[in-house]
This record gives sequence, C-alpha cells and structure tokens, in this order.
Amino acid sequence: MENRSDNENASDKVTWIQFLRQVNVSLTIWSYFFIVGLVTGAPTVIIPQLIKETNTTVVLEDKFYPWITSISSYTSIPCNLILTLLSHFCGRKKTLLAISICTFSASVLLYYSRSPAHIFFSQMIYGVTGAGQMTVYGPILAEYSSTKYRGIFLTLKSATFFWGIWTANAIGIFTHYKFIGLLAVLCSSYCFSTGFFIPESPYWLAFKGKYDQCAETHRLLKGEDEKAEKELKDLINLQEELHVHDVKFRPIKKCILHYVEIIQLPDVYKPILLCLLVFLVYHISGKLVCAVYALEIMKEITDKESTAHIGVLVLDGFSVLGMYIGCGVSKVLKRRTILLVNSTIGTTFLFILSIYLCLVKLSVISQNSYIVITLLVVYSLAICCGPAILSTSIYGELLPVKARSFSIFCTSTLAMLYFATIIRVSPMMFSVFDIFGTFLFFSLCSTICIILTYKYLPETKDKTIYEIAALFKKDQPQVRSEDDPKNVQTRNQR
Repeated sequence: MENRSDNENASDKVTWIQFLRQVNVSLTIWSYFFIVGLVTGAPTVIIPQLIKETNTTVVLEDKFYPWITSISSYTSIPCNLILTLLSHFCGRKKTLLAISICTFSASVLLYYSRSPAHIFFSQMIYGVTGAGQMTVYGPILAEYSSTKYRGIFLTLKSATFFWGIWTANAIGIFTHYKFIGLLAVLCSSYCFSTGFFIPESPYWLAFKGKYDQCAETHRLLKGEDEKAEKELKDLINLQEELHVHDVKFRPIKKCILHYVEIIQLPDVYKPILLCLLVFLVYHISGKLVCAVYALEIMKEITDKESTAHIGVLVLDGFSVLGMYIGCGVSKVLKRRTILLVNSTIGTTFLFILSIYLCLVKLSVISQNSYIVITLLVVYSLAICCGPAILSTSIYGELLPVKARSFSIFCTSTLAMLYFATIIRVSPMMFSVFDIFGTFLFFSLCSTICIILTYKYLPETKDKTIYEIAALFKKDQPQVRSEDDPKNVQTRNQR
C-alpha cells in the first residue's frame, strides 16, 4: 500500500512539473499577445496627443491616422512568409527570439518617438510582432500544450491581448504615450530572456526526423500517460510515412506542383477554409474596429471628452471580463456551441445598436449615452466570450497536420489581409455611412458568417490534433486513399 501511495504521489508531482513547464511557455506567448494589444490600442490615444502637441489636425486625421492604425497589419503580411520560413527551417524557439529582437527595437523607437513619422515606422516594425499571432504564437500553444490544458491556454492569450489594449488606453489617457513604449520594452526583454529556456517544439523535431529528441521533449512537456503516448506515436508515424525529413531540396517547379497537389486534399483545404471563416466571424463582428477607434466612436455618442475616456476604459474593462468568463465557460461547454451562441448574441445587440443610432440620427428618439454604452458593453461581452477567445484557439487546433507550415502561411496571410483592410476602410465607412450604417453592415455580414459556421464547423474540444485531422479524412475516404503517400508508394511497388 505504501509503494502504491508513493507511486501515485510521484505521478501527481510529475504532472504538476509538466503543467508548470507548459505554463512557462504560455507566459512567454501571452506576453507577446499583450504587446500586440498595446500596439493595437496605442494609436487610439497617441493621435489625440500628437494633435495637441503638433497642431496638425488635418494631416493626422486625414492622412496619417488610418495608416498608423492599419500599417502594422499590412506589414504583417510579408512578415508572415518570413516567419513561416524561419519557423519551418530554424524551429519555433529561434523564431521567437528573432521576434523579440524586432519587438524590442520597435518599442525603443516608440518610446523616443515625437512625430507621426516615428509612430508610423514603429508600427511598421511591430508588424513582425503581429505576424507571429498566427504563424508562431498560436501553433506553439497548440503544439506545446497537452489536450487537457490546451483550450484554457489558447483562450487566455486573447484575454491578454485585450489587457494590452486596455493598458494602452489607460496609459494614453492619464499619462504620456511614451510609457506605452517603455512597457513594451520591458515585456519584449522578458520574452527574449525566457526564450532561451523554452524547449524546441516536438512537432518540429519530428518534422526534422529527430525522433529521439522529439520523444524526449514531448514527454518532458506532456508526460507519459496513455493519451500523451498515443499523440506522440501518431506524430512520429505520420512523419515517417510522409518522409518529410528526407526531402532536403526541390526544384522550384516541383515544389510549386507539390503544394498545388497538397492544397487539393480535403484534409488540407477544408481546415484552411474553416480557419479563415472563424477569423472572419471575429473580424467582421466589428469588435476590433471598436477597439481601435474606441475614442472616436465614444466622442460621437457622448457629450463630453471625459465621458468618452471613461466609456473607453469601461468598454475595454468589460471586454477583458468577457474574455475570462469565456475561458471559464470553455472548460464546460463545447467550443462550437460557445462560438455560435455568443456570436449570435453579439450580432443581435450590434443590430439593435445600429437601429437605435439610426433612429437618433433621424431625430425619432433622443440620444442617451448610457443606453448606447450599455448596448456596446453587452455586445463586447458576447463577442469576447465567443469569437475573440476562440478564433485563434480553433485555428491552432484545425491547422492541417500535412504541410503545416504552408497552411499557416496561407491562413495567416489571408486573415491578416482582410483584417488590415477592415481596419483601413473603417474610417471611410464611418464618414460615408455614419456609425449606425457601419454597425449595420457588420451585423449583416456577421449573420452570414455565423450561418456558414453553423453548417460546416466541427467540434474540436478534448480532441488531439490527429483526431481533429481525421474528421476531414472521414468526409472523403476515397480521396484520402488516392492521395495518401503511403498508398501511392504501395501501388508503385505493385
């Protein structure tokens, strides 16, 4: 009995050690998301301060403002390719260190910036940090986390992102914006220092054919229970079948043809399309537009500037609260259910808000700032409980096992492109269609995306990456058998 008790205690102790190792990795990734939040929220408060300091209202509002708010997203697009290649050939660990160096440089420039041009160039460099959201950060959390903790780790990172937005707004409202850069310097320094102690991804090690190191790292992070060992076995078996590590170089033409064939596989293109759909549900909901242009929106619907500042902080605070509520709910309910229910609630309240503002515009009813803020709060709570925390979580789980780096590049590039475009054209939509028209557009588009999500998105909760991939193989078993590399090799031998 004593021996059995000792073994159980030892097993529990090892489990906690593995959990802390996963938390260590997650803390570093959450810090990157916090910095991205700072970058996203910074233009909201930087522009008003620059207007007061430089007296160049027209130039800033008409020319610089839309580009300062969106340039980091546009520069993220070419950075997606760079980070994907770096992660593919050099590994996750070295890629994180490279990102931390770029982030540190951009943060120093932001701290010492005193003109719109300085802000613009710092935001450009921050594009590297933003590109890591889908090319590096999300996949790392999915690859390094065990099935038991993966959901909570992936959802908490989104809450950290909105903490960054709230912090940037609070700093900019009460102090000088340079302290946003100082905080980013400290966070990027932390990421660089902890990056040396993070082990390499077992998925990347398996991809490189380093199976002994893969098994060692996998057990170091996830233990040796039955489910972890099954995941490790599936990981190694798949890489052995595909012989990815044996292919050193390919001519460009063959490489292109190879990926053209891969993208036609149902277990590759279906997850990519679903990832893009889930991201679209989040971005087209208008939540990030409200976060980036929060101060301008609040000034339009409130009478005093001080009330607008308070409204921004309250809205950001409820956004963070919604994230944590969603994290708790995600441990109980299924991801698909949470996404659909909260997206529907958020879209409904956004539609109600647009109708209310339209009636105010037509002088049918008088405007009440408290009603508008209440509707915005409920809308923000719903979106943050659902799409905001689950978009990147589901993305990390749905990513195809085959040609993973290629899939990351395709998904991240397209997602960043329409996100950057939405942020860029939103000021134009505000001026042409007014706030109520823009909100109505977002609510109608969200409704279409929710219907498509309901029809096509599978459930991913408590499933390993390989179990999720099998869902798409089952849809078309004949296509899978024809395109599977192992079966092709067998037919050739015959």
